[in-house]
Amino acid sequence: MTSCLDEDPKYTMDQEVVFNSAESAKQALDACYGYLTPTEGFGQGVYEVSVGGSGLSWAQTNASEADFYASLNVYVSGDALLWAWRGLYKAVQESNAFIANMNASPLSTEIKQNYTGQAAFVRGLAYYYLSMMWGGVPLTLEPASSDAVATSKADFSTVASAIIVDWTYAYNNIPDAQQHEDGYIDKKGVAAYLAKIYWMLSCNPDLAGDKAYNLGQAKYWGDLVMGKWSLQPKYSDLFVNHVNGSPESIFQLNYSTSSDYSYNRLNWIFAADNCSNGVAYQRVRATKWFHDLFYGKSLKDGGTDIDPRYYSTFLTRWANAKDATYDGYVRDSVFTYPHMSYSPNPRVDNSVGTIHYGDLADPTNPSLEELQKTPERYGYKTQANPGVEPKPIDMYGRFADGVGDHQGWPLWKKQIDFNCASQHSNNNIILYRYADFLLMMADVYNELGDAGTARGYVNQVLLRARQSATNGYSSQPADLPDNLSGTELRERIFWERLYELAGEADTYIEVRRRGIESLRWVLAKGNQHAITKQHSEGQNQLDNPTQRFRDRYFGADGTFYGSVDDDNFLKKNLLLPIPLDELTSNEALSSADQNFGY
Repeated sequence: MTSCLDEDPKYTMDQEVVFNSAESAKQALDACYGYLTPTEGFGQGVYEVSVGGSGLSWAQTNASEADFYASLNVYVSGDALLWAWRGLYKAVQESNAFIANMNASPLSTEIKQNYTGQAAFVRGLAYYYLSMMWGGVPLTLEPASSDAVATSKADFSTVASAIIVDWTYAYNNIPDAQQHEDGYIDKKGVAAYLAKIYWMLSCNPDLAGDKAYNLGQAKYWGDLVMGKWSLQPKYSDLFVNHVNGSPESIFQLNYSTSSDYSYNRLNWIFAADNCSNGVAYQRVRATKWFHDLFYGKSLKDGGTDIDPRYYSTFLTRWANAKDATYDGYVRDSVFTYPHMSYSPNPRVDNSVGTIHYGDLADPTNPSLEELQKTPERYGYKTQANPGVEPKPIDMYGRFADGVGDHQGWPLWKKQIDFNCASQHSNNNIILYRYADFLLMMADVYNELGDAGTARGYVNQVLLRARQSATNGYSSQPADLPDNLSGTELRERIFWERLYELAGEADTYIEVRRRGIESLRWVLAKGNQHAITKQHSEGQNQLDNPTQRFRDRYFGADGTFYGSVDDDNFLKKNLLLPIPLDELTSNEALSSADQNFGY
């Protein structure tokens, strides 16, 4: 999909070009898809802001852009924010030009309908992410003669209606017989997206529209999709290098490190600098609290196995690819939370210096008292030089008292590419998976009162998770119990979606899907994590307020990080701010158009 960008599309910003051949039109259509992929799109900006600013991620507390978005205090002048905005609008702009030129071409009606349908899908997809992450945004459906054309802000419902029009047009004009191909959309793929937008409109009480109508439409379009796709047998195979041909991929973006125009730089954002031969920045990591919630949830439910999806979601140990030795010692592995790490000192026995979740009263939330007792319970000691008495490892100080570095947080693993070249990755990005679709339809059916069908869809996803264990089967995650109320099932589906989809492109949207309610669920869960609170608000942090390596606690005391008890703080963080550059360059916008709280 990215090779098309080598062609420098001639129709860009030019309404005079007419496509005289199916070949040139196909190249231009490929470019419409391709404009979703650069670093100003999903190749960095959109993905980075979505995962990094979701509320599930950590970044250094060093006044960087990542610090701002991880703190839910997004910097309006941030580069990633502007890239995400510009990248999505670039896809809109090129799709607008393509549609206009195709309609003016002498090609057959069949080709024009098919290609303009696909371009309308791409435009609708760009507006979907813009509206779900920014709310009301400037809406333009015609080609512009200049980047500086002033466009006023449309309200959310107007943008949502335009997306539905685009996707309905795409569904009606893409041929039934068109085969599914990775990197392109097909007819039933469009139906899956129509189901998703109607479902999203039904979830959030603050969004415009009739809930019953939207649920009915979500069911209608979703039912058309059933049977088209299936789950990948092994969860981990969804995130292998350059994944293609997955039965689960409804729509994906393809990458190649040989492209001169389209880059996947997500390894650079999410990987540790020494876990591959490529260049990485480890800018965004997972929070301790979400890691512990994910790891410990099966144990808390009485299971003895760990959800196999954990091992594809988090990276906590890896071989050092760049520096095999240190001071004469072999550095076989580097460790992060929940393992002990005094990297780069190899004399610490990291393999045992870890939290033993099975011994905790609450495996999702290690208590401070348990951490203080851990050294004496297990006798952890550093590997000292010959002739020097080993010292006990200070588990409490390491995990809860603000002493740390980057190794104090696990890595998001799904977009790490151990075969990357420089900053560029070959990893393809599946934007819409069948597991996402099944969990979505579970929520639709639950809201329509059919809890049995809803549980069945969730249990399909949980079964695949169990079958993804290294040995072929795990007892966890267990199927949902039959006695959940509709309200309990709604919340359970919310969390199951996070466990399945965390660290992927829609993470920001997922956390906010039910508005203030679900954002509060997530942040409150983090605040209940003892290590998170102590590490961010404990005495050591009060004595060292500029500490760059600490967690974030969204307390009720009006701290810099806001409060989960403050509806205005939560309301602000339901949406990203319009980038300052857009406000100053678009004459149709004013400061009054900025989103709430910014």
